[in-house]
Amino acid sequence: MKHLITTFMFLILTSVATAQTETDWHMLVTESDSVVVAVEGAKEIDVSMAKTLHDQGVTFVDVRRTRKWKRGHIPGASSLRYPSEAKLMEIVGKGEEVVFYCNCGGYPGCNLSPNASAQAVAWGYKNVYYLTDVDAWTTAGYLLEKAE
Repeated sequence: MKHLITTFMFLILTSVATAQTETDWHMLVTESDSVVVAVEGAKEIDVSMAKTLHDQGVTFVDVRRTRKWKRGHIPGASSLRYPSEAKLMEIVGKGEEVVFYCNCGGYPGCNLSPNASAQAVAWGYKNVYYLTDVDAWTTAGYLLEKAE
């Protein structure tokens, strides 16, 4: 009986810890009119800074729908629509720089890359950036690649 109680308590504490971890990233986000205006621990970047980081070999993660990634994405970017800590760790280590991007610029209430950035920060990533308008990449004259 004592073993059963101990196991039950462990399961309850694990559930509470998991729920706490999953909601922590929300506290890192500052919104105004349903649009993320800041992510504590991450930095919003413009297309010029994104290009600089790309040229330095920083990992880019596209959080748009897979079909949009297939139509055209920043060269070398990985597609990860719904990041999980395990999936992200397969792509980039916690000590490395990472840029999340989407095409939510101009779409009220769409916060894909800021939210993914907040999740990464909550998971312990330290060098996190986000770009909310991948369309600016092509407007600036940079090429996208298509999935085969």
